Amino acid sequence: MTLFAAILALVALLGTLLVAPGMARVRRLHPDPKDLDAPSVAVVIAARDEAETIEPALRSLLGRVGPATQVVVVDDRSTDGTSEILAGLQAEHSQLRCVRVDTLPPGWLGKSHALARGSEAASATDWILFTDADVVFEEGAVEAVVRYAEANELDHLTGGPAIRTASFALGGMIAAFGVLFGLFTQPWRVPLPRTRSAVGIGALNLVRRRPYVSAGGHEPLRMCIIDDLGLGRMMKAAGGRSEFVYAGDLIGIEWYPSLAAMMRGLVKNAFAGVDFRLTAVVAATGFISLLLIAPFILPLLPGVSPPARAMASLAALLLLRAALKAAERSGLPAVTALFFPVGLMLFIVTLWRSTLTALISRTVVWRGTAYPLGELVAACDTAAWRRFR
Repeated sequence: MTLFAAILALVALLGTLLVAPGMARVRRLHPDPKDLDAPSVAVVIAARDEAETIEPALRSLLGRVGPATQVVVVDDRSTDGTSEILAGLQAEHSQLRCVRVDTLPPGWLGKSHALARGSEAASATDWILFTDADVVFEEGAVEAVVRYAEANELDHLTGGPAIRTASFALGGMIAAFGVLFGLFTQPWRVPLPRTRSAVGIGALNLVRRRPYVSAGGHEPLRMCIIDDLGLGRMMKAAGGRSEFVYAGDLIGIEWYPSLAAMMRGLVKNAFAGVDFRLTAVVAATGFISLLLIAPFILPLLPGVSPPARAMASLAALLLLRAALKAAERSGLPAVTALFFPVGLMLFIVTLWRSTLTALISRTVVWRGTAYPLGELVAACDTAAWRRFR
């Protein structure tokens, strides 16, 4: 037991020494409300049944961006009043263009198809910024990301938003997600062309139009459940220069209204996050259980020797520090880090629920549409996709 606790402490220390300096190298962008003269950019949003969030999201953009900025919303078969809200906003703002999709063509996921249609509908701008229908932008945010991408000669820029939540338990799961994100994706290595690190965040995925079109646009992502990550991988595989930044001062979201909603929402893409590989699910479960959760449990067990208890406690403190940093980067209260161990356990439950649901039903259901598992697996089994495993 003492040896196991020593290994836990050593792994936690090494992980902290690896991840903390790397995450510290990731830059944080700030909006510049005075700079509204950015190069031409189209903001493209896919919206399906987004009546609760689409208006505040669009009002944070419309009338607050430069004249060269277009806003294109693709209404993907909405039935909840989204269409009426968009019609009213379009009458107010000439910068807004709405595209309606009534039928999903075979061989496409709804969101990937909507984003493809949106990019086609946008005029020939230099940049395309893909974002979600619940993202609220600060004034000057769009211009800030485009300026940064141009100054650093990037082809793809993505960033993590500030996340609003009133639930500490949900915050703990988001903090857990942030720690796992740092461990497994190593986003500070995204700019290095020979690494396997590639990131795409749906709230902020900026691409230079020419290399995006040359790579096939969203055509290669037709059946990609995690289309945002897929876009980041596609751009890097095509030789584009990519970077991940902290964008919490630019954009904010309420990712999910509750912990239960988050667990339900992640059922559709948790298994997809490991490319539908059962071996990866088992490996992730073992890694998280033995190296991230065990340090919090060992000190509480009877019969554990004092040295083992002390070393496991050290590992737990190091992990809590990592969770605290993840919470801070997401704009969450520091107290949410205390729920980090619970968040890890819930993540494992969600991962297995997603896996078993897909394997038993042989489908993945997303926004009311069922997609065959075989087609989704095939989309993740290309040479370009396998490069990043």
